[in-house]
Amino acid sequence: MGLNYIMLSLLEQFFNVVIVYMLCQCCSKSIGYCRHMGSAERKCNFLVKRRHFRYKSKVKPQQPSDCHEEQEDISFFEREFKESLERYGRLIDLSPQPMIVQNNERIIFINPAGVKWFGASSQAELIGRPIYDILPPHEIHKARKRMDHIVTHKYGQAIEYDIVTLKGQLIEAEVTGIYDEHTGYTIHIFYDISERKKMERAFKESMERYRRLVELSPIAIAVSKDEQLIYLNPSGIRIVGASGLQDIVGTSPWSWVVEEDRDWVKVARKELLENGYVSPKEVKIKRINGEIIDIVASAIYDNQSGTVEIVMEDITERKQVAQALMDSEQLNRQLIEISPVAMLLHKNFKYTYVNPKALSLLGASEPDDLMGRPILDMIHTDSKALVMDYINTVYQEQGAIQLGEHRIMRFDGSVIDVEAVSASVPFKGAGTAVTIVRDITEQKRVEEDRKYAEDMIRESEDRYFRLQMSLDQFSSDLFGMVKVEDLNSRFVREVCQVISTDRVSFIEVDRNSNVTVTHGNHQIPQYILETILEQCAENLPLCEMIDTLDGHFVKIGEIHGKSCILCVGENSPFLLIQATKVWLETISRYVSVLYDNFRAIEDLTRELEQFASQQTTPVWLLRFMFQLSENERKHLAQDLHDAALQEQIIWYRRLDQLISERNIPKDSLQELECIKQGLLDVIYQIRITCNELRPPLLKEVGLERSLEALFEFTQLRSDYAIRFDCMDVSHDLNDDLIIGLYRIVQEMLANASKHSNATQVIIKLYSDDLDMIHLNYEDNGIGMNVMEKISIFGSMGVYGIKERVRSMDGEIEFVSSPHNGLSILISVPIS
Repeated sequence: MGLNYIMLSLLEQFFNVVIVYMLCQCCSKSIGYCRHMGSAERKCNFLVKRRHFRYKSKVKPQQPSDCHEEQEDISFFEREFKESLERYGRLIDLSPQPMIVQNNERIIFINPAGVKWFGASSQAELIGRPIYDILPPHEIHKARKRMDHIVTHKYGQAIEYDIVTLKGQLIEAEVTGIYDEHTGYTIHIFYDISERKKMERAFKESMERYRRLVELSPIAIAVSKDEQLIYLNPSGIRIVGASGLQDIVGTSPWSWVVEEDRDWVKVARKELLENGYVSPKEVKIKRINGEIIDIVASAIYDNQSGTVEIVMEDITERKQVAQALMDSEQLNRQLIEISPVAMLLHKNFKYTYVNPKALSLLGASEPDDLMGRPILDMIHTDSKALVMDYINTVYQEQGAIQLGEHRIMRFDGSVIDVEAVSASVPFKGAGTAVTIVRDITEQKRVEEDRKYAEDMIRESEDRYFRLQMSLDQFSSDLFGMVKVEDLNSRFVREVCQVISTDRVSFIEVDRNSNVTVTHGNHQIPQYILETILEQCAENLPLCEMIDTLDGHFVKIGEIHGKSCILCVGENSPFLLIQATKVWLETISRYVSVLYDNFRAIEDLTRELEQFASQQTTPVWLLRFMFQLSENERKHLAQDLHDAALQEQIIWYRRLDQLISERNIPKDSLQELECIKQGLLDVIYQIRITCNELRPPLLKEVGLERSLEALFEFTQLRSDYAIRFDCMDVSHDLNDDLIIGLYRIVQEMLANASKHSNATQVIIKLYSDDLDMIHLNYEDNGIGMNVMEKISIFGSMGVYGIKERVRSMDGEIEFVSSPHNGLSILISVPIS
């Protein structure tokens, strides 16, 4: 308290002198005439309060001599004061610490050091400015509170501020404030602490960094004093198996060591006292849970703090890995010894180890034959340069490098082809590598054979293309062929063209072994004929090519009791190629299938002739024939629509454009108009024909709607009236039944238009509960003799209607007589 008072008193004296000096500097006047100092009495009153000036003026002088002495004292004090003021003024001007005097929150004085420190060129730049201009916004509130504190306590201890210079630079400063209650002025003394703060921050960051290093260190760090643990980092806590520092603090780290390593504890303590440190040593410690682990521990004694810093590293896993590595090394050595692949270890181009498989590969009897021998001695002359560059690269680089193929000389003098892969290994220094060698002599031979085969395949790509095109063309030409002779002739011609020979013959062999050449070359090698007869033509496999000394033959099939065989009267090189052989057998199967089809057609033809002779066509045949008829109608309608109709439309449009665009004589124009109208009629007729051949949307809209459309269209072209009644047709009709009934109605209307001379036609369609659908036709025409018409015109309309009804397992009844109209009653089962 006494020291603070003395310092405060000294600061007050210094402050008053400084204030006077600064005010005089502001007025640019001497102390004797300064407006800031009044009469001598004020000066004396001002000075009498200071420790160095203890004079008190007398209000009432008693003697003239006393007044004279008083004047002398005042002159003395003025001189002393002036000298003191000049001395302190120089001190302020030369002070390295920036000083600012402020009043009413404005700067009224700043010393030269402050001018320079704040980056001003003169005092005028700062005098008169608000004091808070030198502070950043976040410091203003703190400065205002600080100012109130200084005014209250007359003094403010050093406090840290961020100061902003005129150049915008931010400076960290420590500011001390002194307040004079007589003048109301405050002086602020600034100390630049930027470097100190920077060092403090650096020191703090360094301490924090070292703290983090210790906290995050994977190595356990423990600190003990008086053999009691006072700190252990997280790694150490994990090593001893504690949940936190509180579990082990206060224990002795030496007590963690297991009993068998207690001797080391004694040695370590002695070494610590003598040398100040303990060398690293592997010991075992017991964790909190009783588990024994291996660690490497060392210690350092700190004389200043009297503490021992212990560093520990858990090597349990490392020792386990080392043991596993030793086991693995032993296992790998055994694997290398029994490996079926040759392995060689070499250093600086000399063998240092070879496994038994390598001995066998090189033809050596024992490892000593190769140990220390240059590896180039076993390399063929053609491959030495390649292997030399390869091994150099392996020695210099890391990782495995594939060599590819080279040749090796065995001890017996034979040469083998091998491929190798080498990798540098960290074994007894640099320039060491392991090489794995594989004998590829047999593989290379197989590879050469494969490449030869691939070359043959590539060379025969055009052959494959030609063979495929031949099959496509031949199969296309088969459409429309109905005679076996044409088929055989085309077959022989195709074979001659593909295998480029004219020695192709087509023969027939009967059951009596008589051979007949029907197509192709008539000169057949005798050995081929003998082979065919010896193996019996009937027993030969179908469509399988058989090779002989003089050529080849393949049995196509049998027709009319004869075996049909294709013979090639020479050993064609084309038939030695598998692709051509497959082609011949494939095209033979095509022909064989056609033979079977021809036989089936002949059988059906004979059956048809038989039925025709009996004047009764079977129902299945009727259905088949009607289905064929419908298919032909569909194809014909499609062809007419896509070809003839479209062509007519194109010509019609071109003619119409010609008539409208060019200047054509009137006579020719009339003729062209007639032609145009004729084309339009033809187009209309073709469309009618297409609709009759293939009724549009018959299956989609149903029978009733289709018949209504048919009646509307027929009504336009006929002179009789049509009445159509459709009742209770609620059953689902299949497609064959719908098209059958539609065709029957078409035929009825056609007969009515051609023969009946009727004025009215009535058609009724209905179904009953017996799953029967009924179609009744009635007209008021001229009628007919039904039996006579059916018997005479068997292929005409009435007979066709009757046969179509029979194909649907239905019943039909004709009721008519001349001049009394015609009635047709049809009943067809729905299912």
